[in-house]
Amino acid sequence: MEANLATNAHRRSFLLELLQLAGWHLQVRDGDTARIRARRGEVELEVTSVSFAEAAGTIFARAMRSARPDEGD
Repeated sequence: MEANLATNAHRRSFLLELLQLAGWHLQVRDGDTARIRARRGEVELEVTSVSFAEAAGTIFARAMRSARPDEGD
């Protein structure tokens, strides 16, 4: 099952909702393995994991590390 999280991020994961609010475009596939793709500007990330929670945590951490140092100043 693949879905754009625009309508159901708050039901899936608070971390993914935060990413969405920060301007990340998310795609989620949740089945035998969870796959989350995140894109913002020229940055594209993808995580695959057995656990949806683990995939969400990993994509959140990678997205936070990908931010440029001058953003937010």
